[in-house]
Amino acid sequence: MIGPSPDRRRRLAVLLLLLCGVLVAGCTAIPGSSAAVDVTRIADQVDPVVPDAPTPGAQPDQVVRGFIAASARPDADGGTGSSFAAARQYLTPEAQAAWQPSTQPVVILDDNYRTEVDQAASGVVTVAGNSPGGLDAQRSFHSASSAYARALHLVKVDDQWRISDPPPDLLLTSADFPTAYRQRVLYFLDQSGSVVVPDIRHIVIGQTTANRASRLLAMLLDGPADAINNAVTSSFTARSGLRSNPSVDPDGVLQVDFTGVDTSTTEARRALAAQVVWTLSPTTPRISISVDGIPLDPAQPVYTINSVSSFDPDRLPGTGQVASDPFYVSPAGAITGLLDGKAVAGPLGTGSPTVISAAASATTGVTAAVAIDPAGGEQLLLSSPDQVGRADPALKADTLTQPSLTRAGDEAWVVQNGASKPEVYRVSTSGTPSRERVRADELTGKGSVTALALSPDGVRIAIVAGGQLYVGVLTPAPAEGATAPTTTPAAGRNESSGQTPLEISGLTPLRTSLQDVGPVTFVNSLELVVAAATTADGFRSLWNVSIDGYDARKISDNGIFGNIDGLAAAASEPMLITFGGRVWQLEGSQADGKWQSPVSGQPFLNGSSPFYPS
Repeated sequence: MIGPSPDRRRRLAVLLLLLCGVLVAGCTAIPGSSAAVDVTRIADQVDPVVPDAPTPGAQPDQVVRGFIAASARPDADGGTGSSFAAARQYLTPEAQAAWQPSTQPVVILDDNYRTEVDQAASGVVTVAGNSPGGLDAQRSFHSASSAYARALHLVKVDDQWRISDPPPDLLLTSADFPTAYRQRVLYFLDQSGSVVVPDIRHIVIGQTTANRASRLLAMLLDGPADAINNAVTSSFTARSGLRSNPSVDPDGVLQVDFTGVDTSTTEARRALAAQVVWTLSPTTPRISISVDGIPLDPAQPVYTINSVSSFDPDRLPGTGQVASDPFYVSPAGAITGLLDGKAVAGPLGTGSPTVISAAASATTGVTAAVAIDPAGGEQLLLSSPDQVGRADPALKADTLTQPSLTRAGDEAWVVQNGASKPEVYRVSTSGTPSRERVRADELTGKGSVTALALSPDGVRIAIVAGGQLYVGVLTPAPAEGATAPTTTPAAGRNESSGQTPLEISGLTPLRTSLQDVGPVTFVNSLELVVAAATTADGFRSLWNVSIDGYDARKISDNGIFGNIDGLAAAASEPMLITFGGRVWQLEGSQADGKWQSPVSGQPFLNGSSPFYPS
């Protein structure tokens, strides 16, 4: 056995103006509290520039390409104060006045996009190319490989071609996008209010610490992105605001003063501090928080990330953590320690039952294993460290995916019958095993479900369906009588878990260029590792993919000569994979390391389904 060891929505228009540097005057009053200030008055103080003018005599297609290139410069004009000053010069005066790029979605174009001149109509240029994705109005990235085409019309102004109808999207090339936008992470709270949950955005960042803090706080006040809105909570409501603009004192401490927030309990104050500090700590490591001019906690004049470390989305709860030693399944179907080569104690280490895949909780030491059912099909077995000699059946089906355990280790999640009628089950791991079906209507039509993984923060879920990678969120299911999921296990016990019913929602494809996706796991709350191919006839390689799909980095495939069918990853631990019935370990960096036998002096190790306790 694996044993233990030491009414959101406020000010969206204002927020969008803030993102791209449009100066706005005025302020918003917060009922029942001190007046809030307009944070855009500091957030939009970017260094003004004198933008380069378009080249005189440029032809329509050149003007369009110049406009797209200039759109990567969101700087303000030193004379007019308008944002995207360089790009505005490519527009007619009327279009300049009407163009509001800060309120527009962003479309990212491949660098080899085309500008096609209409030979039959003077001044008509079509922008065409592939788009790997873009940003919505909240500046959340959406991954999508799709064709883009838009006809733009140009007219002569003072004998120079200018665009009269700029597109409804801000167009940026893949190469220019990182110049205009930076990836930043906002943090909200899980349903328990005890864990922060990341929300990646891509925003224009100001030059000063106070400026950057203002931008991030404005977005934090506005609330979570639509994709996770129903899965998380926030300390801020429509009544919340900044009482004054953030500032940095002579000691380098960022001063933040809120109004319209709940400070009635210790828990509420700590949750508020956690959201603010986790969001701002990459910008400024030392933060002083007050509400209506009064310190949030007189005993905590300055917050650092260590002050709110208990909210860490990647931190294991409790103190009885399990060793992070890796395991795998031997050819005989026994869970075996990779470091010592010894089978675990109890039935799961005997090969009878024959284990196919497994997972273990680093919090509780509970092991969940999928094994061959002697009566036919597969079964989910649970074994706890205080009852090493037992492995209790909790679910039976034709097929089951590799289990994934919750943050607290109190549930194991699997997909049963993924090829025929996929159903997601959450199975309690304490006491008498019980289970409940998770509503997953969005799986309909997506093909065979072959893998599932829970994020460390417990809010997101990764699913492989039809050979594609999806990420969704876990939200409370509708109440009984409102088409809530029913508890209908395929075989075995029929007990409900007694937990709040959940559903999987917002399933979004990530990196559709990745094909034949195999195993997937969360490395941390911000990124996954997935095995996938990029061509129809190629082997799967490993990829690091951010939870929003924007970043995708290939991991070294030096030494891989088969199709990856198992993987294990953990912070500060060597990555493991299986292919060809053998276990392999990455030696060296992810960029240029080499896959080799994990056993020193032994050229290969037969086995499958590697895993780290998580």
